[in-house]
Amino acid sequence: NTQECEKYACCPLPPYLEESGCVVEEDDNAGRPLRDVCFHLLKLYSDRHYDLDQLLDPRSVTSDPLDYRLSWHLWEVLRALNYTHLVKQSQGVLNASYAAQLESEGLWEWAVFILLHEPDTQ
Repeated sequence: NTQECEKYACCPLPPYLEESGCVVEEDDNAGRPLRDVCFHLLKLYSDRHYDLDQLLDPRSVTSDPLDYRLSWHLWEVLRALNYTHLVKQSQGVLNASYAAQLESEGLWEWAVFILLHEPDTQ
């Protein structure tokens, strides 16, 4: 029974934004607010067809939008649990981005391993 301006709890922000108070960070691409990865996992648990793009967005975990480490590993766990409704283009971006990140660190062998998970061989 509170008014819109008198919210009693902060939004579930990513860990790097928690200290900033009850602000809502907007996603530049789709206008969706940023939420913590745990929030997205709870939403996926309650709705099996929840949008995986939001869940796997690197900014739901880290302030570096090019850090795909956790996103890629989380996607592999979700795939093992038969969550397969991530668009192929998003899968390709996830694989290519993480492989590029590993290659830039000199870990090209692991980059090749990541690219072996690409569903579209072309």
